[in-house]
Amino acid sequence: MAIDLPGVGSTQTGVTRNNRVNHEQQNNTAATGSGGSAQPSAGPGNSDTVKISDAALAIHNAIQNSDDEPEVNSDRVAELKSAIESGEYKVDAERVAKGMLAIESLFS
Repeated sequence: MAIDLPGVGSTQTGVTRNNRVNHEQQNNTAATGSGGSAQPSAGPGNSDTVKISDAALAIHNAIQNSDDEPEVNSDRVAELKSAIESGEYKVDAERVAKGMLAIESLFS
């Protein structure tokens, strides 16, 4: 099976596949109850491929990049909390709707 992951080296994907095949071999051996060699279910003649969409790659990159930023902006949270408690915070429904549509467009 070929896996097309832009930005991920073949060494990284090979390790994952090898671990999965080794795990399958262990499961097959345990299921048969013998110490003999078990054949993995995927043979070398398979030509299955997996491709990651641009949207999924963008989400993955955003998650990777978010590790550099703090999880909570305490100053912004305090500012919003104060505005909500005082009744000054107004929701811009049009802006929220546009944001929701922008996210939705990534998956269609």
